[in-house]
Amino acid sequence: MADLNLANTYFVTQVLHNEEWTAADDVTRHRALNTAETQLYRVFRSYRRDTRPLPDEAVFEQALWLLRMDETVRKSQQGVTSVSVSGLGISMNTVPRISPEVIAILGRRVGRYAD
Repeated sequence: MADLNLANTYFVTQVLHNEEWTAADDVTRHRALNTAETQLYRVFRSYRRDTRPLPDEAVFEQALWLLRMDETVRKSQQGVTSVSVSGLGISMNTVPRISPEVIAILGRRVGRYAD
């Protein structure tokens, strides 16, 4: 399990645009880390909690990616392609579920990251 204190240090010292992390309370940060870790172990199956753990940096970056998702992004991941309200329309592209920073850290894998 990712360490909240290490994550806090990482975001304060290594990440310029860290507002979503610093604005969140510790309960939300902890949930973000847990969700990020679970997602990454599901996608990057060559990593194992007990024998080959994910790099902390990858888990931290994925947690920040999750915190940055607003309602529009979450809806696009569920397949919504456009929303219209009172004549104003918004078209959405699918946003990948895995942070580009994580892909840079762990490397590419065969398959799609958006599913």
